[in-house]
Amino acid sequence: MALINCSMEKRTVVVTSGQNDVTSVTLEITPDEGYVVAARDFVAGTNPDATKIQSITLSDSETTGGPQNDGSYTANNKVNVVVDFVDSYAPTENITLDIDPSGSATPENLTPIKLQGTLVVPGSPDKVTFVASSVEDFASSASTTDFYAYDNPGNLVTIMVMTIAATTNDFIDEDPTVVITNSGNANASNDYTISRVDTLDSSDRLTQVVYTIKATMPDVDRSGDVITFTGAGEDIPGLDKKIYGYRMNTGDAGVTGINRRLEIFGDEYAQFRIKMQRGTLSGATFTVDPTDGIYVFDNSQTTIGDIFEASTSTTTYPSEIQSDGSYDPATDPHTLDNTGIFFKNILIPEDVADKVYRFTIIPETGTTIDANAPGIDTSPDPDVITFDITRKGFAFFTSTYDGRSSTTNTTEYFDHEGVTKGSVEPRGRKNSIPNKPADEYDYEIVITHASDFHLPNQANEFTLTDLNYTKTLNSGSITDPKIVASVRSNADGYNIAEIQAGDLYASHALAEAGTEPSITVALTEVQREALTNKSGFSLASISDNITIVGDSQFLKINFFTTDETPVYKSQTIEISSEFFVSGGIATDGTVNQQNTTTVPAPAIDRTKLYLKGKNIIIDKWGTDDITLTHNLSTFAFTSAQTATTLNLSFNISEVVKKFVNSISRGAGYTSDIGYSSSIEVSDSGGAYSKQNITTTTSSVKITITGAFLVAEDGLPSGYTTGDYELLFLPRLNDITFANTTLTVDSAPTLTLTDSSSVNRKLALSSFSVIIDFASDLSGLSASNSYVINADIIHRFNNTYEDISDVEDTIGGTGSSPGLASY
Repeated sequence: MALINCSMEKRTVVVTSGQNDVTSVTLEITPDEGYVVAARDFVAGTNPDATKIQSITLSDSETTGGPQNDGSYTANNKVNVVVDFVDSYAPTENITLDIDPSGSATPENLTPIKLQGTLVVPGSPDKVTFVASSVEDFASSASTTDFYAYDNPGNLVTIMVMTIAATTNDFIDEDPTVVITNSGNANASNDYTISRVDTLDSSDRLTQVVYTIKATMPDVDRSGDVITFTGAGEDIPGLDKKIYGYRMNTGDAGVTGINRRLEIFGDEYAQFRIKMQRGTLSGATFTVDPTDGIYVFDNSQTTIGDIFEASTSTTTYPSEIQSDGSYDPATDPHTLDNTGIFFKNILIPEDVADKVYRFTIIPETGTTIDANAPGIDTSPDPDVITFDITRKGFAFFTSTYDGRSSTTNTTEYFDHEGVTKGSVEPRGRKNSIPNKPADEYDYEIVITHASDFHLPNQANEFTLTDLNYTKTLNSGSITDPKIVASVRSNADGYNIAEIQAGDLYASHALAEAGTEPSITVALTEVQREALTNKSGFSLASISDNITIVGDSQFLKINFFTTDETPVYKSQTIEISSEFFVSGGIATDGTVNQQNTTTVPAPAIDRTKLYLKGKNIIIDKWGTDDITLTHNLSTFAFTSAQTATTLNLSFNISEVVKKFVNSISRGAGYTSDIGYSSSIEVSDSGGAYSKQNITTTTSSVKITITGAFLVAEDGLPSGYTTGDYELLFLPRLNDITFANTTLTVDSAPTLTLTDSSSVNRKLALSSFSVIIDFASDLSGLSASNSYVINADIIHRFNNTYEDISDVEDTIGGTGSSPGLASY
């Protein structure tokens, strides 16, 4: 191999004839223009004459800078080729020694980068070992779980080899996996190539898996990659003919056709049959459907009527079809072979919601169910394994709005990774709890109307509270999203920017004096942040709108800053031919971004309203769809509002007291799924409704539903309901609310059950309390935040407790989650 994209000088050395200890000679490998070199990319080549030359070594001429700060790949670096002569060599005539190193210089834009991460294996492996070898570790870290690759972008590098092996007399029964993640880069795994080699024993049991992990080096340095390995083993089964368990997805199924794999594990020669019944479940009582109740295990059938027989059928797996089209159990049961595994795909056609499929694994004579088998049922003889699959329909999450007719809109949903799902609503099986993080969503709604949209306080953005939207949960549960309503000049919002049209300029002064920006472009948050802070960044994203002549030119750009309240500013910048914008101060003292001034922002298009909901979490799917309706009439008005919308929240605890002087303790019902609270607002003494709290708000009404008190709350045994009292009292409010009063609007109706048992319960019907502000809100400011502190108190007795009893209970208090803040 020759020298590629570089060259090495020739050198003539004059020495005294016949004199030994010739001084070493240093040659230099110099890169061609546009390239850089590092000693690591070259080899010294063959020693042309070992009787004369002791060694040929390579080193970098620079010692600092570059990707590793060791001088390699820097602009001024050369590769020193040091030729060290044999000490006894004493030349007596002219001689030519051909030093022939080989290697290649690297283009300036393809210098090596770093890829770093860690490998993770189970802390306590179950009957398997995890042994990592050939781990790429450029920095020779002392850690045994780190890897560090250093190579050119696009090169394929072997990161490591992981050997997962079963321990003695065991086999691998939990198939190993390898997963690559990076918390800061969702696409990191795409750079990896994984190969796998399996080793089986004479009985075709898996005993070893060898993974080779390779990575294609990315374009920029990256750290934080995590390679996680899993796998587990099990004893090699003996000949005692046991069934040890099963594996199947037994989670609720939708109503469409399903195909699930059933696996059964046991010893060789273990025998069994499988029965599957279709019916309904009420409490613990399973009732078989009389017409379509027994599964025939024939996957060629495509309807419920064909794949199930009447409840009187004795069909089990293995089954046999008869001449009349009916099914009978096969003469012989299924017998496990030396793999110890049975598997069969169970196909069930489309069915109705709430149907239950009950599977029973029945051992034949001579076979038993292991006592630790999952789903073992010891009530019949012999013991069997039983499990169910239930059909559930789907519920949807829909984001919508009301309060403005004759509108057009587009709605877009996003999954937890920010990937658009278009108009397809999130969905899940009814009455189920979704898996994290797939239960988190975002959405965007763009609403267009002929009339203007005006937000509270004539702001361009407004964060909604639950005074501005209505939830229909149908026994489901969600964690409310952060919802921001905005009006913008266009869909890019604060990312809109404007640049000058036509030819660019030769200086900041000429760009500042040139034409005003008139071409609309979109910036990223990173670019806006760089412009705000006057730091370096790339404008390659708008390269189609810019033509640069020479090495660099100057341009005026208008943009929104990333301040808490964005400001529209104008600024001149210098752009290189590679679309890089310099920041900070140049070496000659020149500020690289100049002429910063505030300019009029683009006009707001008030015919469009943008609603963005972030991080809505579906905690539980209920009996039907979940809907979040944005009440436009409460925050998106057709004209500017005269009243000022206030930032007023409520810190209201719901507590229980035994006596007048007892210590308060949090009411437990606030954590119950059936509990809810809602707030309505009265403006100038009018009817209560959902609306913002403004300077003209006269009062708010809070309604509580789903409250109850039990023994854990201190409900006395044999309680007399006539002693109960509901109180609504202020707590630690400042002088701002001096005229505000709190009252109980509607006390609850009480229902006491199991009054003398530990399960006693005092159920409270819906009740409401009112906060009357009088005139306290009229002079408040939108720029401040205000809080009303109060307690909703459930008091069991209106007498006083003995002081010694009060002292005994101090320290046994609790706190209530309280109401949401508005």
